[in-house]
Amino acid sequence: MVSNSISYGKFRFGLVENPEVLKDTFRMRYEVYVQEFGFEKKEDHPGGLETDDYEEESIHFACLNESDSVVGTIRLVLDSPKGFPLEHAVRTTFVGEKPHPSKMAEISRLTVSKDLRRRKEDGMYGVESYLTQKEGGVLPDDGSIPEEMQGRKNPIIVLGLYQVMYQESRRLGLTHWYMITEKKLFYALRKYGFLFHQIGEPVQYHGERIPYLGIIEEIEKKLINENPDMLKIMLTGLEKEYHPPFFTV
Repeated sequence: MVSNSISYGKFRFGLVENPEVLKDTFRMRYEVYVQEFGFEKKEDHPGGLETDDYEEESIHFACLNESDSVVGTIRLVLDSPKGFPLEHAVRTTFVGEKPHPSKMAEISRLTVSKDLRRRKEDGMYGVESYLTQKEGGVLPDDGSIPEEMQGRKNPIIVLGLYQVMYQESRRLGLTHWYMITEKKLFYALRKYGFLFHQIGEPVQYHGERIPYLGIIEEIEKKLINENPDMLKIMLTGLEKEYHPPFFTV
């Protein structure tokens, strides 16, 4: 159902190649973007499928549950004559030397099923309950964690989707990621060692969104220094020929 898959318990993550699974990702996006949050208009997405003009230029990833239903999605929009969605939405700067567009991709349409956001404070991506109040979450800022908040597992859906997306980026030889998202997701990714740079001012698009740039090698080196176990996890299942040359597992 998905290729290059990785499993964690009852969840399986991978690259979407099956047309029925791809349709299921669009269906789940419709449930979240149209029905739940009202970001998109129902009349713009007939048939209960949320799509846009970049699907053909994208690589799609999914998280499947034990019934092979899609419960999480993300995509990478690749270089094309259309450009990247972010570039049409906001004025940006760049960090460092800008590579050829073929070395870049835009992360978008991260979606987590409402059924897996069990806590009312978890928000759209299921990450708010892992963040402090200063980061836009619900944990106290003084370092203390209420008893009812202790012992929470990592946001496995988001991390699993980022793992398979990172691995495919490595296979494709990508070096940079664009991303336009809520600050809460930026903080959640930073907490696990994924450093992104803000490259423009906030804009109103599905709520307030901020443009970011991720430099893949920089992220890898940060993980080596600060969270090498996370990088080992990210590389688990990836062919050795695609591993960073400066890191051996």
